[in-house]
Amino acid sequence: LPLGFQRRLRAQGLRPPVAPTRVARDPQGRPLRQANGQAAVLIDAQDPDYLQSYELYHQRVAVLSIVEALRHDPEVEFETRAADYPDDWQPYADQVYAELEAAGWTAGDLVWLCTHICQLSNLLEAHIEETAADFSSAAGAGLSPHASRDHAP
Repeated sequence: LPLGFQRRLRAQGLRPPVAPTRVARDPQGRPLRQANGQAAVLIDAQDPDYLQSYELYHQRVAVLSIVEALRHDPEVEFETRAADYPDDWQPYADQVYAELEAAGWTAGDLVWLCTHICQLSNLLEAHIEETAADFSSAAGAGLSPHASRDHAP
């Protein structure tokens, strides 16, 4: 997969869903406040609609990863074309998924191929950790390759 793959997905309208939040309340129903005075919020990562959207997002990313990985293979051609969906790849991914499903693919087939695409693209966690020192002086100093994300203020 090319380095800009995730950026292209976002540019084409494919973004991960955000879990719903609600204001935290005490037993009397009053909003709880943080030290800075702002209302404390709770994230509901188990909301059924959110979980369904999250699963669909990952399904779409998996399908588009396959399309991108096989784009230059002359033996593979999808009936569904990205050019027919210039502004939003969500329906494009859904149509490719339907095409794969009609061809007899299973969820296991999708996971299997995506796993191998990640291996070939060196996107598995073990590969990232092995090569992090080549790209980051912080990683060479023993920090996690996710240090900037893990320790963000």
